[in-house]
This record gives sequence, structure tokens and C-alpha cells, in this order.
Amino acid sequence: MLTLVTLPAVFVGCEGPMGSVEGKGSPLVLPAEEDSAGYLDRLSDQNTVSENDAMRGILLLLDEKDDAKSFDERRQILLERGVVSGKWSFQKDRPITRGKFAYMIYQAIKLPGGVILTVGGPNQRYCLRELEYRQFMAQGFILAPVTGMEYVGVLTRADAYRRTGKLPEEVALEEE
Repeated sequence: MLTLVTLPAVFVGCEGPMGSVEGKGSPLVLPAEEDSAGYLDRLSDQNTVSENDAMRGILLLLDEKDDAKSFDERRQILLERGVVSGKWSFQKDRPITRGKFAYMIYQAIKLPGGVILTVGGPNQRYCLRELEYRQFMAQGFILAPVTGMEYVGVLTRADAYRRTGKLPEEVALEEE
């Protein structure tokens, strides 16, 4: 229930100091002092998530910190860990696609896959299908950009899975 005390906070919003990646003149360097809560708050308001921000979130998911000094360093760290493919082209300011993001999440949390993923190995299409099937992600087109709210939701579910080894719905059922 909204009260008069909380009402101004709803209308003011929570845009971080960096603003949106999409706008003209927006800085593409991530703020070094931004903690994970500030990072998630900033992204949740964005229409799309850049590849740079997406990689930062994966590092925060895996290590609970992002010590990379640049986009290229983030990409290299994730490439060495097998979280991104060396075949992909990346641009730090380009919106991350649902396929790339699904692949990164699948690889990062080492989610067990179905027959096709097990036999053929991970790819964007089947990683997305697996995450949709397990309700990490809503149904959608593989090349569509990931919205900020979707990104935060998927990252939250992935973190819960990484910590517990169970899907968020399974944890909720156990608590009831």
C-alpha cells in the first residue's frame, strides 16, 4: 500500500548518475564505485542493456565483483571461462541479444541441459529455449534486445540457482 511518505519516491525514480546507455552522449565507461545494488537499480530502468553492462553483471554473478578495467578485459575474462564464445563479435555499446544473454547465463551457472544441449553443445538458440523452459526467461525472439527489467530478473534467478542449486520456484515450494 502506498502512503504519502513513499509516494514521492515512486515518482522521482532511481536513475543512476550514468543515465541510459541508449541516449546520445551517454558515457560508455561503467562507474568503478558502483556496487551491485546500484548497478541493478541503474539497469532496471533502461530499455536495453549494453553488452558491456551484461558482461559486468555476469562477472558480478560469478565473482561478486568486477575488477576488469575495460570492456575488452571483461570480454577476455569471460572468454577464458567459456561464458562467451570466441566466434562472437562484441561492441560495448550495442544492446545484448536474448540469445547471447541466455548463452552467457547458461554457461555461467552450469545449468544442466536437455538432450540437444548435452549432445550438440551449447548455442544461443538452445540455451534460450532451455532458459525459457525452466522459466528463467520469458518467451521471445532470439535477436531481440534484453530489457533492463528482464535482465535484472534473469540475473536474480540465476544467482538464486547458483547459490542453492535449485530453481527459484523449487526453493519457494520448499519454504511453504
